[in-house]
Amino acid sequence: MTASVRVLLVDDRAITRTGIRAILDQDRAIEVAGEAADAAEAEREVLRLGPGVVLADAQSPGLDVVGLVRALAARHGDSMPGVLLTAQGTDGTAREALRAGAKGVVLSSATPEQLVAAVHMVSAGYAVHVAPGLRHGTGGEEPWPMTVSRPGDDPYGARAGLLTRREREVLQLLARGLSNAEMAAELVVSESTVKSHVQNLLDKLHLRNRVHAVIYAHRTGLASAACGCSGPPRAGAA
Repeated sequence: MTASVRVLLVDDRAITRTGIRAILDQDRAIEVAGEAADAAEAEREVLRLGPGVVLADAQSPGLDVVGLVRALAARHGDSMPGVLLTAQGTDGTAREALRAGAKGVVLSSATPEQLVAAVHMVSAGYAVHVAPGLRHGTGGEEPWPMTVSRPGDDPYGARAGLLTRREREVLQLLARGLSNAEMAAELVVSESTVKSHVQNLLDKLHLRNRVHAVIYAHRTGLASAACGCSGPPRAGAA
């Protein structure tokens, strides 16, 4: 399968780039197209490789990430790749980079699954903040994850009506980044039951994998809906 998301890794530490590459390489839809150790090299590689996502460390000592975002915005305008930042915390650098045009921030405490999902979201045109309490825009506090969809309606939103109550709950928990084991504990069901619900909702929504389910949940607003995901399902729920 041809990768649909091309990523440029930007960090002045080779060992960090290697670790992130190992995570992203687990998703066959993602290709790490190249790496850069500083802003100047990153700008050259964006021109040469044309990545859809630039994944950069906001706290990288040898990287002026704010300057990089501004340079990319000035050179590429609306066609600039989505810049996704990794960060230890929501400090001033990350906030300034967001104001300069970065698409989102993923805290270093995020799981590999959350990082992969964030890359897909940014590639699809979303802003994503995988960071509890990160303030953005109006200064209001948003829970993880907050996404802003692209203009236009989702033509597949109507398919949500095919889901059972329990499948909707599983979709909402997927959007929160929970593993199968964590969802099983939350719903008080077996892990095999969770796997069955996940596969059913993927089939009904015509989605390829869990990452696409996360994107779908945020795009349709299901991720922010009240879940009520505690205990066994009511009679008639599947």
